[in-house]
Amino acid sequence: DNVAAVLVKFSLPLIISGILQQLYNWADAFIVGHAVGESALAAVGATSALLNLMNGFFIGLSTGATVLLSQFYGAKSKQGVQDTLHTGVALSLVLGAVVMTLGYSLGPKILGLMNTPESCMDDAVLYIKIYFAGAIASMLYNMGAGILRAMGDSRKPTMFLMAACGVNIVLDILCVVVLKLGVAGAAIATGFSQGVSAGMVTVALLR
Repeated sequence: DNVAAVLVKFSLPLIISGILQQLYNWADAFIVGHAVGESALAAVGATSALLNLMNGFFIGLSTGATVLLSQFYGAKSKQGVQDTLHTGVALSLVLGAVVMTLGYSLGPKILGLMNTPESCMDDAVLYIKIYFAGAIASMLYNMGAGILRAMGDSRKPTMFLMAACGVNIVLDILCVVVLKLGVAGAAIATGFSQGVSAGMVTVALLR
């Protein structure tokens, strides 16, 4: 029973984190749809599959890296933990930069292959170009969150993500409703909030 309780206590924040990861795009679509119109809503919605693919790629990479770290942590190998942690963070920075570059350059072509309607193509391209600019922060958060979870702490990454989602919603309202920046404002809000979560998880790792 104790083992089951520990597993539930550990996994519940993971479930919440998965929902919160989706909330970024949902919040953007909801606020843009109400404040700008159907075309802007369609533009944000058209990017969801591509952005979910990016997030899934980052989560998968961080999971693979942290399996090794958890083994070193369980074996009480301080050097192994430090080496894996440093390698994971460095890898996240490099791969984040690669995904950012590829997303920026190939994203519009992929949207075309996905038969994105011409009526919202320009807004969809603008949204993903700004969104992919935050790829390094997104990768860094996922890697850092995976490292913390591998060391038995699933609560902090979820709390960081909750804070970032709150920032995202506030900035969505500011940029889209108040400043009238449209889909660009929604993407800027999301990118900034991802930077917040990356910064928080980095501070936690440094401590």
